[in-house]
Amino acid sequence: LGLSEQVPAQVVFLTDGATRKVKVGPTQITLKRTTPRNMAAAGRLSALLIQAFRSLGAASITQQRIARLREKLPAVERATLLQDIALAPEWMHIHFREVARP
Repeated sequence: LGLSEQVPAQVVFLTDGATRKVKVGPTQITLKRTTPRNMAAAGRLSALLIQAFRSLGAASITQQRIARLREKLPAVERATLLQDIALAPEWMHIHFREVARP
């Protein structure tokens, strides 16, 4: 999404299965158990955005980051965020609306 210049130190995937660590070659992958609500948006842009916002934290979601998302995401994809807004935590709703606005 281009929200950060950082490279992830760990590979973490959310799952509805058990939490565990799997080694694939030199890379260790963490499978982290999550709630059904978090899994409801799996495979969609909204899930990626929810995890990105959660990782950044509410204080780090700036107008510059919102503007970058609006530039990078096509209008059609931005509009789909509103369909999944109920799956996001309450504090993210305003940011979802800002990204999705026409």
